[in-house]
This record gives sequence, C-alpha cells and structure tokens, in this order.
Amino acid sequence: MSLLVLKNLSGGYSEVDIVSEIDLTVETQEIVTIAGTNGAGKSTLVKALLGLLPRVRGEILLDGQSLTKLAAEERFYTGLAYVPQVANIFGSLTVRENLLVVRGVKKIETRLAEVLELFPVLNEKMSQRASQLSGGERQQLAFARALMPSPKLMVLDEPTAALAPSLVEKVFELVRQLPTRGVAVLMVEQRARQALDISQRGYILDQGRCVLSGRASDLLANEQMTALYLGHR
Repeated sequence: MSLLVLKNLSGGYSEVDIVSEIDLTVETQEIVTIAGTNGAGKSTLVKALLGLLPRVRGEILLDGQSLTKLAAEERFYTGLAYVPQVANIFGSLTVRENLLVVRGVKKIETRLAEVLELFPVLNEKMSQRASQLSGGERQQLAFARALMPSPKLMVLDEPTAALAPSLVEKVFELVRQLPTRGVAVLMVEQRARQALDISQRGYILDQGRCVLSGRASDLLANEQMTALYLGHR
C-alpha cells in the first residue's frame, strides 16, 4: 500500500479547475518531485492535498486513511507535515520556542534532542530569536519544526527559493536524509533537475494536468520533455 495516494484530484478557487484529474502516489521512504513551468498548478496541487483549497474533488489517502473530508488542521495530526515557501517560522520567538510550540508531540524534550541531531547549528542558537537567523538557518529551523511531530510525509513547497547558491546543495542534502529518518518527501521545486537528481520518481504538470510521470532517472533522460518543461541545461 502506497503511503500517499491522490486519485482523480481536481479543484480550484472558483468553478474553474486549476488542477485536473491528478493521480499521484508517494511510497514509504521515497522522495517524489512535482515539476513544471510557472503556472502549471504545482502549488495549487499542494494546497489541495493540505486542505487549503476551497473546492476539491477526488480522493486523498495517507497511509490508508482518507483525508478528503478532514479540515486542514486535522490533516496535520495524521502524519502530514508541511514546510511552506514563506512564513515558515515565527520570527519573534526563539529557536527553542519555535520547536516547542508544536502541539501533540509526546516526550517533547526527547523528540527535540532527536531532531536536533540533524541540525547541529540550531543547537548553538536555541536562545536566539528566529528573525536573527540567516536564510539557511531559518530553512533548517522550518524543517526541524516540521519534523517535531514525527511525520510520515513531509510536503515541501520550493525549499530552495531565495537561498544563496551555496546553500542550495545543503538543503537538497538535508532532503536526501529525510527518508533515512523514516520520512517520505513530496516536493515542489523550481530547480527541478536538481530535485529529480535526489528523487526516486517525479511528476511533470502542465496547465494543471500531469503530462509525464515515472522514475526520476527516466524523466531526466527524456531530453525533449525536460527541455520543454524543465528548461535547457
């Protein structure tokens, strides 16, 4: 049984569908990338999954449990985590407060120690306000906070956006480590070639529909399709 299953998922903000008839799966401990040109519907698909879209049809299953009728907040108690592109930390809180504000975490101090093993730089800044962190450190804090409830699936929306090139590889390396910690990843990323390089499978969207899917290595080898949807190298 796949960890995440989207069946015939369609939806939008009005009567017009922005994403249409999407079938998508993520397996346990797998990294899957959603790629496509600007306006292809990638972020809208993520919002449909998270319950943030006002009108959705189709079915969403996480580890066999239907999320379709659950409110957005309820979905995060089923094993779903989300790191948005912006506003992903509380700048006025300290690093420690950002990590402990997450609700529903059992043995929270023990879990905090486990999460911080992945983010040693945060260990040194626990009493510092999050607004004073560098861009890369803020992204690490966003990842760490999302990991606190021990999710089964982490959804990432443009995790390398606005980061300096020197930090991009560090973020991808962090994403690569998540399945080894028992967390599958569904990622929307403009740096699609780099994202597919660390993914097992990928889906390419165009005008709200999936036009190509398969093993990431096969997608990258399809020069005609990658040039059309991912740009030339």
